[in-house]
Amino acid sequence: MATAEAFGFNEDLGPVGAARSTIPAAAEIGDDLAVGSSAIGQGKVLATPLQMALVAATISADGMRPKLTLLRGAAPKAERVTSKSVARTIKSYMRTVVTDGTGGAAAVPGVAVAGKTGTAELRTTVKEEPPPEVTDPSQPPEPDTSDTDAWFTAFAPLEKPKIALAVLLVGQGAGGDTAAPAARVVLQSAL
Repeated sequence: MATAEAFGFNEDLGPVGAARSTIPAAAEIGDDLAVGSSAIGQGKVLATPLQMALVAATISADGMRPKLTLLRGAAPKAERVTSKSVARTIKSYMRTVVTDGTGGAAAVPGVAVAGKTGTAELRTTVKEEPPPEVTDPSQPPEPDTSDTDAWFTAFAPLEKPKIALAVLLVGQGAGGDTAAPAARVVLQSAL
């Protein structure tokens, strides 16, 4: 929990009206299954796109978390929340997500993009109703993407980042399928 709080969870980030991202104390999480769910951002963990963009910005800045401001021209302020070594390792992992993993749809030609996909379940995956009847047995049923939020957080360029972002598409399936392509559009426009 201390690491999540260092990245800004459980605090007001600064801009007036910004929602808080929260992570519960260990005693409030529940059983082992709930602990596992919390470890991957499910359960009682709440994250906003602003928070996840801030996480990407922190990793892109070698572990220095920027203080958010809406004041144009304000002197940038930052605090160290993780070591340069840890941030650089995560940076390389995030780059691999785009070059060889689930975030390939965020790739921008000529720009080294680093990112991380996410897919958050909205409802239980335990189905109590019988599956719908298949009208054409030769065709598999369409997947229900409305049961998941698609996430993608990224920064670019890798070595001298100019932009960090997070995309959340509610009820839109897997992050690599829908949020990563949306992030690519934003990255292309910004760069």
